Amino acid sequence: MSGCIAGCQYIPSVEYFAHWSHHGHLLLEGHEHYQKRTWRNKTSILGPDLPLHLTVPLTRGKNNQLQIQEVRIAYDSPWQKSHLQSLKTAYGKTAFFEELLPGLETIYQTHYELLWNLNIDLLTYLTSFLRGIWTFEVTSSFEHSYELTVVDLRKGVPSGVPQIELESSLEYSQVQRIHKKHLPNLCILDALCHLGPDTNDYLTRYGDKLYEKA
Repeated sequence: MSGCIAGCQYIPSVEYFAHWSHHGHLLLEGHEHYQKRTWRNKTSILGPDLPLHLTVPLTRGKNNQLQIQEVRIAYDSPWQKSHLQSLKTAYGKTAFFEELLPGLETIYQTHYELLWNLNIDLLTYLTSFLRGIWTFEVTSSFEHSYELTVVDLRKGVPSGVPQIELESSLEYSQVQRIHKKHLPNLCILDALCHLGPDTNDYLTRYGDKLYEKA
């Protein structure tokens, strides 16, 4: 067995998808207990100066003791409206945002009880804009460790902070940041909105950089 295993994250980062692209298949951890600070319910989008973090609020209680597929979303505040508006503000002037917007609006107008279902729907929708077949498989049980040929990303793949030193070839022009330094490794929406059909090639090059010393 080879490949990578990762948690089911909220609008995962470019690096998350670069790992996936490199291995060609993703194993999603479906039987872990929810853990804070693992990016399961947060992501980073483009901001004028720094990455802007979006967090899906969860119901009060000991979520750490719940299986990931049982974690419930809170609706004490209109977070869906806020997140969608933030995406419009960040990416509304990009070349490809209008293509993505209708499906995003549908998702953000849906009342999801469970974080897992929201994340899966977003993952499925976003990969539909990538060329080729993006397959993932949900684990049937929890395993503490895997063979060395399986890259274990379950601690979370951060967004907004790259795990490698980016070369200039992995930087692209971002709206709001003309003449400013590229903000790396934001959510996959950032790449899709700016690069459109070139996103696949970008992820391939990013994945090659991630694994060049492997």
